[in-house]
Amino acid sequence: CLFIFLTDCFTGLINIMTDIIWRFTGDFMAPDLVCRIVRYFQVVLLYASTYVLVSLSIDRYHAIVYPMKFFQGERQAKILIVIAWGLSFLFSIPTLIIFGKRQLSNGEVQCWAVWPDDSYWIPYMTTVAFLVYFIPLIIISVIYFIVIRTIWTKSKAHAIIVSNCSDGKFCTSYTHRGLISKAKIKAVKYSAVIILAFVLCWSPYFLFDILDNFSILPETKERFYAAVIIQNLPALNSAINPIIYCIFSDTLCQAFRSRRRSGNLGTFRERTEGQEMQFKNIWIAISSSSNWRSAVTNSAMDFEEA
Repeated sequence: CLFIFLTDCFTGLINIMTDIIWRFTGDFMAPDLVCRIVRYFQVVLLYASTYVLVSLSIDRYHAIVYPMKFFQGERQAKILIVIAWGLSFLFSIPTLIIFGKRQLSNGEVQCWAVWPDDSYWIPYMTTVAFLVYFIPLIIISVIYFIVIRTIWTKSKAHAIIVSNCSDGKFCTSYTHRGLISKAKIKAVKYSAVIILAFVLCWSPYFLFDILDNFSILPETKERFYAAVIIQNLPALNSAINPIIYCIFSDTLCQAFRSRRRSGNLGTFRERTEGQEMQFKNIWIAISSSSNWRSAVTNSAMDFEEA
């Protein structure tokens, strides 16, 4: 989850910050080379924010479905991240050619796509929609379906307990802890919330762009206001992902609850020292929770106990 956090931070820093500056100045004031570089990295982060989520799904799949495999952990996470970012940089290369500084028909100078004909937008946006949204959504949905099915199946398994009988022999008994444990329920809920947030934030964006490129939407004031909101929804997805993780992280929640309980006790100096210690504890909790596999290890261990 640390990689998702970093990707979301870069998305806010590069994509959102540059758009704010651009909207404030009106025209694009920088040279053409800056225009192409800015657009390139914006598209890179667009791909990366989705592909890192796919990498997390694959890592979770291996941790749940194959918990005893040796080829897991930090090495697998790093390989998945390298692949995700590599594909993001690769698929964004056409942006360096497509976009450039140009003067629009209304006289504004903007960093815009330079097409021989506006009809090129349709195949371009269709390709981007499949690479950024539809294909990753299919992969994530299939992976989490298998993960949830595995959790559900393993939760029904009976645990065998071997104990000593009164006559000195070994006795075998079976125990059943319920259909699904709390840890497995939390994993299912976390997966469902991540997928739901991804769908809710990205579906309106690509649906609106596709309809707009096919000239299906009318040129009205309501369309303009809707475009302003919908085109910022992908950035909202990057903003809420860390919040979702914090909500489902027991370590972070316990650290914040402990800080809140002890925040009003003692003198000012004691409270200050206590707050410093709590901040250190929270930082340690965040560092220890940064590994992707921390959230799924408990579930995998619980499978063996179930």
